[in-house]
Amino acid sequence: MCGILGGVNTSFDDSNLSRLAHRGSDQQAFLNLKSNPRLTISLGQTRLNVVDRNNVNLPLQRDGRSIVMNGQIYNHAELRAELESFGAKFETHTDIEVALAAYQQWGMECLKRFNGMFALAIWDGERFFCARDRMGQKPFFYRIARGTFEFASEIKAFDNLEYAGDEIFDLFEFCFDERTLYQDILSLRPGHWLVFDAQTAACRTGAYWNLDECAEGVISDERAALNHFIELLEDSVRLRMRADAAISMFLAGGLDSSLIAALARPEEAFTCQFDEFRERINEEQFASDLALRLGIRLQVIRPTRRQFLDDFSAMSRHLEMPTGSFSVFPIYRLAATAHDAGYKVILTGDGSDELFAGYVRSELLLRESTGPNDTKSAHYASMMRRYQGDALDRYCRMASRSGLIGAGLMKIRLADLWTSRRSTVQNMCHIESRIFLQPLLQMADRMCMAHGVENRCPFLDHRIIEFAFSLHDSLRFRDGTGKWIVHRAAEKVLPRGSLALTRTVKDGLPTPVNEWLFGRPGFDRRHWNALLLSECIRSLMSRGAALENAATIMERPISDLLPVHSPHETPFDSHLWSMAT
Repeated sequence: MCGILGGVNTSFDDSNLSRLAHRGSDQQAFLNLKSNPRLTISLGQTRLNVVDRNNVNLPLQRDGRSIVMNGQIYNHAELRAELESFGAKFETHTDIEVALAAYQQWGMECLKRFNGMFALAIWDGERFFCARDRMGQKPFFYRIARGTFEFASEIKAFDNLEYAGDEIFDLFEFCFDERTLYQDILSLRPGHWLVFDAQTAACRTGAYWNLDECAEGVISDERAALNHFIELLEDSVRLRMRADAAISMFLAGGLDSSLIAALARPEEAFTCQFDEFRERINEEQFASDLALRLGIRLQVIRPTRRQFLDDFSAMSRHLEMPTGSFSVFPIYRLAATAHDAGYKVILTGDGSDELFAGYVRSELLLRESTGPNDTKSAHYASMMRRYQGDALDRYCRMASRSGLIGAGLMKIRLADLWTSRRSTVQNMCHIESRIFLQPLLQMADRMCMAHGVENRCPFLDHRIIEFAFSLHDSLRFRDGTGKWIVHRAAEKVLPRGSLALTRTVKDGLPTPVNEWLFGRPGFDRRHWNALLLSECIRSLMSRGAALENAATIMERPISDLLPVHSPHETPFDSHLWSMAT
């Protein structure tokens, strides 16, 4: 795992690269290549030595070409063998060198051969060729202005940032695709490549993979589909266990991470339990039960309000843009604990809910009938009140965090992605995977890399994604429940009697932020997002990345960001008050 930056005629130097040191603590190198009197090519990389523990010459070069890369190509061993059959010679055991050799052999078609999560930039003497993995697990930001081209793994690496805001962020509470909150800073879309010609300053982008085209036929045979799914997941886990470093995982109490645990069998795993939630959301009992059955040593973290207040500024700086989730804090604490225990790589269950219709809003929308004694319906009664209108209307009402007005605006934004060519199940999974997964991957990457920990997601192997979007609807949703095939796989793979198999409600990874800050229970994110956005901007201003013209946010009084209470009603900590104002 690495942090990368570079470009043409940039202002970057070692100080910019040092802002990415957390992404790769083992190596760091910055290089200026003089292309001609008018052009200076910059390349910088920090490296976490996960594949090939030896230090290598950075940026890595072959035959006049140079590469910087963030992430992992999991099938690098197979690609290396194939390239060696064509006569390629290698000086390192890194997947980075394999990626560069693959580009030399196949050009941009090499991207379709990669099984991995990555963001890369290759300088070939005339142009930069850049690309990002299919689902956008690894970040790639860039800026083009007056003949310059700059790219970096994180926004904080850029100088002279200007806060601009974004109407999509205001509506969705997160940014996706090319959008960011900073003027002229763009994100390369997932599954896309970018070419910048240094001589002409022309920039082109295009897609090499997308969800619309990944399905191949319709899979309807239950037994064959289930067996194939388990085989794919087993192989995905096998590839993601490749590392020259110890591997652990985040084990929640649900089926997704439980499946990964059963297939990976790490020696140790980490789970999170908030004491404030013990009576109503108890993840520890399910995770502990499975860990005991599998012989996995489980470390349970119990984040506190004091830790939250202490971490808030650093956490915000790493996040850079809010993602509409309270889970940012527990992931930050989990990654810190894994790092302190000596791990550089962890596995997670991310992606399953999006691919297989596992979210409650999906299940409630798809459910044909619900009885008054239905546990899940009772648990999500407030959400059920939004269950009206046509399929897209109902979906937007459930997904919107801005009431009916927000739902109407969201419908306008999502209408082009919701097509009559697909069923309701297919449409929902498409939008969940195509849009709503992006901020969750952003959050996971930033919070884990804040501590130099690489997070790997077996469910996001592109073969599993393509399989999921080829499934008949009944293999995703059946009998009022989503993730039908995941449930069946768990029944075959998990130890018999596992508590995780008995769960009817899964709450994700909520955090008692509202209780800590505003003295009220619940998971309304309105005030939290405003406060977090303010601190994200402030932390960039104060930590080396010059940020200009942020007055639209920074001049807002804290009273605008918090609910109206008397001082006796709101146990708001003076330390956090001082940070946020």
